[in-house]
Amino acid sequence: MFDIVNFLKNLLYNMLAIFSFSRKKLSNKLSIYVKSNTGSTLSVDLEPHMDIKDVKEIVAPQLGLAPDELKIIFAGKELSDTITISECDLGQQSIIHAVKARSAIPSSPSKNFQANGKRRLNSIISEESPEEPEPPAERRKANVFVYCSQCEKVCTGKLRVRCGICRSGAFTVHRDPESWDDVLKKKRITGHCENYEVPCVENEAGDPPFTEFYFKCAEHSSGGETDFAAPLNLIKTNHKDIPCIACTDTR
Repeated sequence: MFDIVNFLKNLLYNMLAIFSFSRKKLSNKLSIYVKSNTGSTLSVDLEPHMDIKDVKEIVAPQLGLAPDELKIIFAGKELSDTITISECDLGQQSIIHAVKARSAIPSSPSKNFQANGKRRLNSIISEESPEEPEPPAERRKANVFVYCSQCEKVCTGKLRVRCGICRSGAFTVHRDPESWDDVLKKKRITGHCENYEVPCVENEAGDPPFTEFYFKCAEHSSGGETDFAAPLNLIKTNHKDIPCIACTDTR
């Protein structure tokens, strides 16, 4: 009798657990960190459909500022209010920067990014050269590849930028990289550092600091701004579906 009662109790418990699980909605929230140039770091959960204006409204009260006083910076770009989280190439535990907007900033933002807020740095350096045939209308996502020591394999990567002097990610580039040389060689592109009230300068003449590019693995959660993966610039996506001569695979 005792065993039957226990069996019925366990059966009822399992049925309730299954019913409860079926009612739960799977969430695709991103848990990210927001760093300010005052030294504060906030942890926020964001939905993909939210836009940057929503982020400012969440973050600003915690920093003692109004939403319109903030600039959100990620991957060398100031993000406009209308860009959604799903368009920003963010991963779990990514870091974005929230800085107080100054009235006059000596910067010259990338024309490419202003024309198309969805354009990512990865695509800029991994697109086909102009000499190659036009790609199909619905071209697959352009990728760069890295060797990740944490995953211990070749992975897709993300291109990130920081100030070449203080190494802060609160940094906007004056122009997009146009080639691998722009990314791999030093002192090719200048930018504007937002990390301090007095911006970083390159020398006594007050020249802007140079951009430092680096890569992160896109296949695991971010390890912060010190996370690094080695770029493999000779490996490219097979957009033309040319089969491998050894295995005939087109991946």
